[in-house]
Amino acid sequence: MKAKRILKALAAAAMLAAVTAAFFGAPTSPACRIQPAATVAFLVVLLLTPLAGRLFCECFCPLGTIQSIVNWIFHPRTKVRRVCTRLPETKAQQTVRWTVLAVSVALIAAGFGAIGWLLTPYSVYGKALTLFAPGVAIFAAVVVLAAFGKGRIWCNWICPVGTLFSVLSKKSVCVHKIGPGCANCKACFEAGGGRRSTNGTDGADRTDRASATRRETIKGVAVLAAAEAVDKTTDGGYAAVSLPGVPDRPAAVLPPGSVDRVEFNVKCVACGLCIANCRGGCLRASTSLARFGQPEMDFRHGYCLAGCAQQCAKVCPAGAIRPLDGVARKNIHAGHAIWRKDLCIRETEGVNCTACSRKCPVGAIHIVEGFPVVDKGACIGCGACEHVCPARPMPAIFVKGFERQRIVRPFDEKELAAEMASLVTRGEASCVAARDGVIVGKASGKGLMPLFELLDRRSLAHALVVDKVIGRAAAAICIVGKAKKVHALLMGADALSLLKAHGVEASAEKTVPKILNSDLTGGCPMELTVDGVDDPAEMVKALKSRLGL
Repeated sequence: MKAKRILKALAAAAMLAAVTAAFFGAPTSPACRIQPAATVAFLVVLLLTPLAGRLFCECFCPLGTIQSIVNWIFHPRTKVRRVCTRLPETKAQQTVRWTVLAVSVALIAAGFGAIGWLLTPYSVYGKALTLFAPGVAIFAAVVVLAAFGKGRIWCNWICPVGTLFSVLSKKSVCVHKIGPGCANCKACFEAGGGRRSTNGTDGADRTDRASATRRETIKGVAVLAAAEAVDKTTDGGYAAVSLPGVPDRPAAVLPPGSVDRVEFNVKCVACGLCIANCRGGCLRASTSLARFGQPEMDFRHGYCLAGCAQQCAKVCPAGAIRPLDGVARKNIHAGHAIWRKDLCIRETEGVNCTACSRKCPVGAIHIVEGFPVVDKGACIGCGACEHVCPARPMPAIFVKGFERQRIVRPFDEKELAAEMASLVTRGEASCVAARDGVIVGKASGKGLMPLFELLDRRSLAHALVVDKVIGRAAAAICIVGKAKKVHALLMGADALSLLKAHGVEASAEKTVPKILNSDLTGGCPMELTVDGVDDPAEMVKALKSRLGL
């Protein structure tokens, strides 16, 4: 039996260390999957409970292990076991336990998962580690109960998971046995109950001596809780940083991979792992009643990095944030930006600010006639624009989250080229650009204007470009824009040679010696503008001068 207790203690310590390390950048441990959620690991532990007893509470629960440690420190001579279930439950205890469990289940079923999962052990522990103030307060309460109480009071009175495992383990082979005639006499608490011990030392005196240590412990817990209130609005302690307020969003922005908002709210157990491991530092625990403790985007301190490989989804233990294999972050549209003219410093202060358009990683924001315009089809809701917006007290541009995130899955190159050519043939666009298997820009218009529009948006860089007609003038724009491949319905032979000479792959459905004007009576005016010029940069400069750009 002693070996069994040692083995369980070692397992509990290892699980606690693994879970804690996951919040500080360590690779996510399988231990994080064994928590109250619809995961395979937890279901396996659940099914083993009738045979092995409260294995979760004894070895896998972080709060249970911490309570055991605190009990061992404050009550080293008591005979209370790690799981104090040997004494009969009182009616009051049963009422509290079942009420908490019933309310939690009802809230989760009703879609209020954030509140329903609030009192589960991993959720409480995660909130404490991420310094979410309510989580710190609950965690502190658990520690205080463990210090002043006897046994794991939180587990046996409040924890809904403890109630569930208690019921399933009633007939367990490994359940703690109750001796003949054992009743609720509390004899097992004799060592610390204020009675005179066998060595003649008064139990009350011993309690008094321990009280000072308890007071010091409570002070330490208070200091931990107060850490959240430390002023974080200074830059190295020298200069004050003016942070913007939080916009009143029509809908919160969820982490990329939280595909459906309703499903996410039910599944997310608000453990805080995604918040602790967010590469961009933009996730925080929500204070909304419906999403209490669950992650949402807060762009005051960071934004969702376009190059991040969905780190939040990789660490999510409950499946609330899905890892979308083969889909880059820039192809997950979590929301779109909304610009407010009345707050923009271009309007209020007359400053020619371009922060939002310059910072946008997908080129979804353009300055048109002096003001930002958001391409909602291209915007991915990363919040880079909101993060850098200098307007105060509120940012002039903010992100609205989608109820259902839009996932853009890339075509293979052959399918993509066919789709782009189809758009041009049907007249839905004059010029189309795609990168990494996804269409990143479309433009319509006459002559070279669609190409110049894509050039200004930076949509041509490293892209496959499909246009209706490509002559030397259009080829020069593609070269300056650093296009990777160019395909045309009609291409001039001289344009084909120019593209290949500058390392750009080129193809056409039909090739002609030269591009003529619309009447087919002579050369195209744009082609004549660059006739005799071989440097693409000089060609583009001449074309812009001709078009007044």
